[in-house]
Amino acid sequence: MGREDKAMKMNLEKIEIDFKKETASITFSKFNYFYGQMGSGKSSIARLIDYCLGGELDMTPALQNEFSTACLYLKINDTILSLERSIGSNQLIASWERDDEDYKIVIPARKSDGVVIPETEVEVVSDLIYHIAGYVPPKVRKSKIKEDTDLKRLSFRNLLWYCYLDQDNIDNTLFHLDKDANPYKRLDSKDVLRFIIGFHQEIVAQLEMEVQEKNDKKRELKSAAKALKEAIESTGIKSVDEIQKMVSSLQGEKKIISTEIEEIKKNDPTLRIPHGIETLRDTARKIDIELNAIETGILELNQQIEKDESYLHEITMLNVKNKRSVSARAVLFDVDFENCPRCAQKLPQRNEFHCTLCGQEEVLSDEEAQKEAEILKQDADDRIKELESLISRYKDQLSKMKIEQRELVSKKRSIDSDINQRMKDYDSAYLSSILVREKRLSQINQEIDGLNEISRLPEKADELNKEAIKLNAEEQQLREELKEARDKAQADTSNLEQLKKLFLDCLLKSKLPGIESSDTVAISAPSFLPEVSSESSGDLATTSFANLGSGGKKTLFKACFALAIHILSSKNDAILPTFLIIDSPMKNISERENRAQFEGFHEFLYRLSQNELLDTQIILIDKEFCSPPEDLDIDINARHMMPDSEEHPPLITYYRGH
Repeated sequence: MGREDKAMKMNLEKIEIDFKKETASITFSKFNYFYGQMGSGKSSIARLIDYCLGGELDMTPALQNEFSTACLYLKINDTILSLERSIGSNQLIASWERDDEDYKIVIPARKSDGVVIPETEVEVVSDLIYHIAGYVPPKVRKSKIKEDTDLKRLSFRNLLWYCYLDQDNIDNTLFHLDKDANPYKRLDSKDVLRFIIGFHQEIVAQLEMEVQEKNDKKRELKSAAKALKEAIESTGIKSVDEIQKMVSSLQGEKKIISTEIEEIKKNDPTLRIPHGIETLRDTARKIDIELNAIETGILELNQQIEKDESYLHEITMLNVKNKRSVSARAVLFDVDFENCPRCAQKLPQRNEFHCTLCGQEEVLSDEEAQKEAEILKQDADDRIKELESLISRYKDQLSKMKIEQRELVSKKRSIDSDINQRMKDYDSAYLSSILVREKRLSQINQEIDGLNEISRLPEKADELNKEAIKLNAEEQQLREELKEARDKAQADTSNLEQLKKLFLDCLLKSKLPGIESSDTVAISAPSFLPEVSSESSGDLATTSFANLGSGGKKTLFKACFALAIHILSSKNDAILPTFLIIDSPMKNISERENRAQFEGFHEFLYRLSQNELLDTQIILIDKEFCSPPEDLDIDINARHMMPDSEEHPPLITYYRGH
């Protein structure tokens, strides 16, 4: 994939959400727990994270009424990437820093409009994440049946299916592997598992790309050779010797006509173009020069307008960020922090006029900061007005130049028409002597050039066919290597066997009812649907996601499969982001009636975060809070959320909708 270490280390740093009356800022730690009553905005946090990663947004009434913009900050390996997306927008503003350089681009969320970073394959936000992580987007075959099918990119959005278990679908589909799932999504989901399990190793991906390149080149050569053959057949000429005879005959005729023209010119020296036509041509040339100058001016004006409009956009964005900063300071200025909001430790005593959080001297009072912000805003507004006025003047000037351009074009057409008419009158006398011969001479030269070109076509077609045959042999050799590599990759089932054991272990430790340690798990390619078989009843019984009658069991079954995938990915440094959002694992499960499952799953998750998933960030969203075991020292970022509550505020603290 272009990296020696294949792991995609990716964690969420924070998300800033602009509402109509406030900005909510949520900072993420390694283990995050959002819980509380429905309608408090817990699931909206996960949905907005997904929205900033290119997903669609299900608009709750609160979001419809209050949401404006969300900005997600990700840490991908050692790079901080911010992705900002406004409500209803199909584009994002992406910013990051690398090698002491700041980058900022506007990039589509999902639908490509072409490459946005030159000399890369970055077209949408999915490609950008791969790019920053140091990957070439992995490619898979469009068809899993035809060997010569084209390759397509495996989207980062497909990987996210195994990193974000959303509340709506957590008990509806097993990562689109189900038989009733969308067939395209099912194929994409299988491709993700092939990469994680190792069925699609790097050597397989490389060979598939090489085969694709050879196949494309071979098709181009065959198409070109076919076009040349058709061009030869369309002339009615059957051999190269026939072409040479035709060329010799034309050259003889050319020599005779050239001699006749020379004789006519010697005998009639009055044959020349009238002076009036030359005058008109001089005028036409001057107009051409003026038109070129105007076209250059129009081009330069358009470039200047584009440059100033870009600068205007930058200043407008800075003005918006300044307003956001002022708003944030206004919200936090009167907050008297006693404990650190990050580590919860008591803050040390600070000197007067020093910030209680960072300890630095407060250079500006709130009033002074407001004044300074107002000055910055006024400066920005003034500059915006100046640029808008300048752009308006440029556009007026551009409009005038286009009018002048149209007038000159009209004048040039009139002069050309006059020249043509005068030349027509002149040609009437000239045709009887030289013009017919000169036109025939020109035709002969064209015919000779065409025949010479045609004479080279059979040789060129043969060269193309020979090259295509050579490429076909190379392609067949690569296909044999590819088949061998695929067979070898799928023959190595160690990762698949490990996944089976991990999945059964997850089911047991989460205390899913009906699962015993003597059970066996089957995960067979190509379906990759996990099934649990039990022989304790004497007759073989199989448990799968499809036949789990309880929605609560389906939820735990799916969550355990996701955890097993992440554990395997962590062990093998597979291409999977190192975060997992689960919303809500206790859906359809009562924490009182099913206490064993409630406590069992959470204890299992806590222990995983300290062991096998030590480098994986976990974001848990649920209705109730379950404390970690006393023997575990876990720093949990927990937030209790309730509608209409000041003690446990919802996501939108001021919203009192229904």
